[in-house]
Amino acid sequence: MPNNEIVNLLWSGGWDSTFRLCDLLLVQDRRVRLYYVVDPGRQSVAQEIKAMQRIRKRLQERIASFDTRLLSMQVVWLWEIAPESSMTSRYESLRRRFKSFGPQYEWLGRFVVEQGIGDLELSIESNSFRPNGPLWSALESMLVEEDANFRLCDNPSDSDFEFFRSFRFPLIRTTKLEMMSYAKEHGFDDIMLQSWFCHTPRNGRPCGVCHPCHFALTEGMSRRVPLSGKVRYILRRMGIKLR
Repeated sequence: MPNNEIVNLLWSGGWDSTFRLCDLLLVQDRRVRLYYVVDPGRQSVAQEIKAMQRIRKRLQERIASFDTRLLSMQVVWLWEIAPESSMTSRYESLRRRFKSFGPQYEWLGRFVVEQGIGDLELSIESNSFRPNGPLWSALESMLVEEDANFRLCDNPSDSDFEFFRSFRFPLIRTTKLEMMSYAKEHGFDDIMLQSWFCHTPRNGRPCGVCHPCHFALTEGMSRRVPLSGKVRYILRRMGIKLR
């Protein structure tokens, strides 16, 4: 029987969140509400939107009850997210201790409070090619599994991690290569290849030098980066800059 409980998923048209979306709709027969935050300062916004349009079109072709299964996407501009002092304070406390904790999590913390979401899924994946950062390793030790998903435990050993109370982490123990294998097994690997990942595209193609491109090249997904991007990556590693 299908599970009619709605899954709240943050989606950017990227690999990990697209995998989660496809799994929920095509395999688990779930209902999904998508959230997308538009950051106009991010150079890849146009590519992300195009990727989401391509993916939605392919999903619509495969799901007879598409309109009732995939609810209207909630689109919010970054500057519309209201201040929220408690989440900002917790973020800043974690940031002082874990320097790699990106600024996007500060506004995500404010976002879940503003939207009143208690279970927003973040598609943060595992990595078999490099160890997870200290923050994510610490967080994973405080997660508990619940209904094939992961949430923060009731009494975390570090109170700063209460920042993550309203988030869920369905992919925190799944690698990108495992996602690809699963997608092939369940027949949606073609949809996965419509996703987008590069933060600073060059002529509409992955640049090869941003963090997501670096991860693609070192996590077994190098075929997604064009030759031009691979050349930039190699030259950057050699300390040579291209105009």
